[in-house]
Amino acid sequence: MRRRVLLAWGGGAGRGHVVTLKVMAEALGNQYDYDAALCRMDHAAELSHLCDAVYPSAGLYNQRQLRKAAGSPGTATWGDFLGDLVFAYPERLQLQFDWWVEVLRTRRIDLLVADFAPVSMLAARALGIPSVCVGTGYSAPPPGMDAFPILLSQYSTLVHDEAVLLDNVNALLKRAGAAPMDCLSDVYRASVSMPRTIRQLDPYDGMRAESLLPPLNEAVPRSTGTGEEIFVYFSTAETAYAPIVEALCAVKLPVRAYLPGADADLLARLARAGVTVETAPVAADLIAMRTRLMLNAGQHGTLCMGLGLGLPQLAFPQHLEHEYHARRAAELGAVDIVPYRSWEADRIVAAIDDMHADGDRTVRVRALSEALDPDLFGNIGALVRGRVEPLLA
Repeated sequence: MRRRVLLAWGGGAGRGHVVTLKVMAEALGNQYDYDAALCRMDHAAELSHLCDAVYPSAGLYNQRQLRKAAGSPGTATWGDFLGDLVFAYPERLQLQFDWWVEVLRTRRIDLLVADFAPVSMLAARALGIPSVCVGTGYSAPPPGMDAFPILLSQYSTLVHDEAVLLDNVNALLKRAGAAPMDCLSDVYRASVSMPRTIRQLDPYDGMRAESLLPPLNEAVPRSTGTGEEIFVYFSTAETAYAPIVEALCAVKLPVRAYLPGADADLLARLARAGVTVETAPVAADLIAMRTRLMLNAGQHGTLCMGLGLGLPQLAFPQHLEHEYHARRAAELGAVDIVPYRSWEADRIVAAIDDMHADGDRTVRVRALSEALDPDLFGNIGALVRGRVEPLLA
């Protein structure tokens, strides 16, 4: 009998989650059958040719009541974030758990591949189904940590007590007849953990027992440094910030943009201003050939692509995960950061002009790209099959 794999995405936004699940399925190959349960269906078509069924999942969304009551401090740890999502709310956690248990049972799933889907991993644990934890290093932390570490020093106020969150999980597991966990991070105790990142961007560098999966599917051509375009990739709500749009319309340099989250009116406005608007993802070799500077939100996958291409980047982080990764990339010298919604259009244009004209920065980032090459690229298919196929034997 053919084995069935569930590709699960439970929370977050952006195309990268779907891309990672697609990479996992393509690596394992067509000897297995696939379902996909996705918290957002925006990019579901990218999985439809691989799967028997693609359907909405029980999605994780911020429940901010307790955080607002505490004065709305920034999320301090990943455990603190789990509390916001659902783990501080036992009834909602139970509903999520029950949904995943039902899907795993009725679809007769033999293996779970989970990207930002921690409750699905608890359900698989309770049912004795092997699981693979994927995602970025940020969203796929290692198990066995007594407490999740503070990620950014300026955000150190904890709203949620991990002991309370752990009690909520263990009560859930007890009702399901499963063994309790020793610490909250054990939510991520999968059969195999394969976060896609490099150690330079990994919040848990030095804490993992398993090796990382390279973040890029294949080697991309390194920029020669002769391109002139600004390449813009904003995948969600970045263009809701008016100064970004005003800056893209005002900059005098050639701009090419792929904005899958933008509406038709905004795309038309950019086109009238002279921006080349793309309606599909742009091939890496064309970005390498044409581009001198990348603009993005600090998304992990896009940052890694820019590092592989050897292109400087200007990042506009929209939340703490973006900010964390952008700061780590900035420490490498590859990225400058526009603080969240704090700059007006003229300052953004000036920053674009300055980075575009900085030839020394271009040379340094290309050299950094060469140094990072062994970490960024690898034989993804062979690595995935070698670690995951034994779970389906």
